[in-house]
Amino acid sequence: MLSHRLRHRIHIQQPEKTQDPQTGEEIAGWQTLYLGLKPLNSVPAEVLTGAGREFIAADAKQSETTARINIRWFPVDISLFYQCRILWDGRVYDIHSIETDLTGRQEWRLRCKDGVN
Repeated sequence: MLSHRLRHRIHIQQPEKTQDPQTGEEIAGWQTLYLGLKPLNSVPAEVLTGAGREFIAADAKQSETTARINIRWFPVDISLFYQCRILWDGRVYDIHSIETDLTGRQEWRLRCKDGVN
């Protein structure tokens, strides 16, 4: 992996449920994903966005953009990534698929979408 390609910084978040102390209701939120003791809030990445598309859903015009995000490989349970989301440049990307390079130990390739969930 060429380090000069990793010019973007992404923030990886995982879902978090907390309980409201007054009502007892579960509140869904997001928190930074940690790898051991290291927060994944400024991960060097290469973000390649594709062409967006517009469509009509729920009687309103919606838009969606796809992206491929490449990051350095690190040991992690791959099923954990599917629950996470990525913040980059004011956008929220949902992870739809995860691939690795041929060696399996150089980079993660995340296929993501933003827009309508």
